[in-house]
Amino acid sequence: IRRQRQMCIRDRLYADKNLRSLVVRRLYEMRFNEPAEENASIEVLRGREGLRVRRSYEAASKETGVPWSGRQYDRSQWESATPVNRALSCANSCLYGICHAAIVATGFSPAIGFIHTGKMLSFVYDIADLYKTDISIPIAFRAAADGPSDLETRVRYACRDAFASRRLLNQITLDIDRVLGEE
Repeated sequence: IRRQRQMCIRDRLYADKNLRSLVVRRLYEMRFNEPAEENASIEVLRGREGLRVRRSYEAASKETGVPWSGRQYDRSQWESATPVNRALSCANSCLYGICHAAIVATGFSPAIGFIHTGKMLSFVYDIADLYKTDISIPIAFRAAADGPSDLETRVRYACRDAFASRRLLNQITLDIDRVLGEE
């Protein structure tokens, strides 16, 4: 019954333009810790998010001394990517995994997103963005600062430890309820 109720809530929130906008605003308010402007379009909010993430990359670069020239990598040429870009991909993959598990465990579809759309993991990306600047970006830059040896393994272990110490799986389920207005 809970799963059916959640699916109905989610479908209603996604299908109704005004309710969907409310969810988008909640997501951004949780990221920025401040109210989103009432008349800001999703494009404006996405721009603010992009700026926030770029600033997080720059701050992590400055803090760790790891040079940063942008998010660039080619999946088919993994080894040619910079260590920090490989570390970011690895850390984000771990974060997406735990977000995916929480979404499925709470009875929602990972594909029906509110900000991200058209991908099999759209809602995963919506939820992961709540934690990326606090977890995966710092972990990736710290790991890259420690050198390229066993980089991906060290990133996975650091993510595991951060997820456990923050009780992230539990936090994600609570945040999903908050985002969807079920708190």
